Amino acid sequence: MNYGEYQITLLIAKRRYEGSTIHFDIDRYAGVAFFIGNEGKIATCRHIIEMVQEDEVLLGKNLISGEIDVIYNIKSHPKYDFAIGNFIKHQSYKCFELNDTEYLPGHDVRAFGFNNIGQKNKVVNINARMLKGYVVSNSDSSNHPLAHTTTELSFPSLKGFSGSPLVSEQTGKLAGMLFSNHESSIEVHSFTDVEDNGDKFAESIYRIVELGLAHSAKDLIKFIREIEEC
Repeated sequence: MNYGEYQITLLIAKRRYEGSTIHFDIDRYAGVAFFIGNEGKIATCRHIIEMVQEDEVLLGKNLISGEIDVIYNIKSHPKYDFAIGNFIKHQSYKCFELNDTEYLPGHDVRAFGFNNIGQKNKVVNINARMLKGYVVSNSDSSNHPLAHTTTELSFPSLKGFSGSPLVSEQTGKLAGMLFSNHESSIEVHSFTDVEDNGDKFAESIYRIVELGLAHSAKDLIKFIREIEEC
């Protein structure tokens, strides 16, 4: 599978004017977006959109041709960490199949994304990475303020992976979208001692596990519909 046919990288650039001509100087890497419909419609995270300052613009980069253009018609969900837009510099893109399917704990999934490794000679450099793991849990509600429900993953969403599509290993269909992380603790050792006077002393050691958080496929369908109805 060529992921460059399905998704793009997002970059933030500063506007620079030379007379009546506008130039965009790329400043930093922002995250990932993937195609979800006609006319280059893409989906990503709202918090990526909110990173763009007043004098800046959000750009998309075609991973196959290297073409860069402005993301336009951006619409953010009013409540959850989700947004849509359009990117036209991709003539033959593909969309992951998106169904109202619940992926149960243990289902194998993968995510393709990028890490920012800084600038060199004013060029933003990123590294491509593939993450693989499985669904840890599904919740019908969420403690995360920007999620309707949450899908926990066995691997963390690395910095720069926000907006990456979560894909089923078995079907190749869209299982969700990475947007954040959650820390969970596992008790690995506990010790209790009783002193001569009867006082108890207890000590526990925990290991912190970082789990990735994703919007489910069902939620993505819901978010798209709600944005388009606004």
